[in-house]
Amino acid sequence: MTGRKGDSETEWPLGPWLKDARKALRLSQKQAAAKARFSRTAWQHLENGGRSDGRPVRPKSTTVISAALAVSANPLVALELAGLDPTAYEPARAGRPAGSVDEARDLLLLLNEPQLVAVTEMLRAFIDPRPLPTSSPTILERYRQGATLSEPEHQSDSRDTESEE
Repeated sequence: MTGRKGDSETEWPLGPWLKDARKALRLSQKQAAAKARFSRTAWQHLENGGRSDGRPVRPKSTTVISAALAVSANPLVALELAGLDPTAYEPARAGRPAGSVDEARDLLLLLNEPQLVAVTEMLRAFIDPRPLPTSSPTILERYRQGATLSEPEHQSDSRDTESEE
């Protein structure tokens, strides 16, 4: 049952897309939800497009991104399928932090070496905004050269596979 009217794939294309990505990694809904750091019920809502009471699911961008990363899928495609603008700012909901150290660590582990260098330099700039003397190219120069934004390489973890629909 979905909370969307009509054909669930056309009304909520994110659901079948996430389900296909999850099954390609041979993950259960519970395993995918754990990797995304939310409940199995929340994962089911994303795949079904609706809640058990019939209301449509309206996830925040961060939820969609976490779900996509959990199944090694492209977060930008996931946002588009969910009808969300990846450039829109969404403040944290009441009492919830916008990010956590655990989430930042998990995201850092997905980066390749040039991306990790760029993010590290950016974080250093937040801590100490004075530029460091260096002869190496700046983050902006590397970005322009395309060295920092290449797709991260993901390895699927097919351990503990139990199938769930």
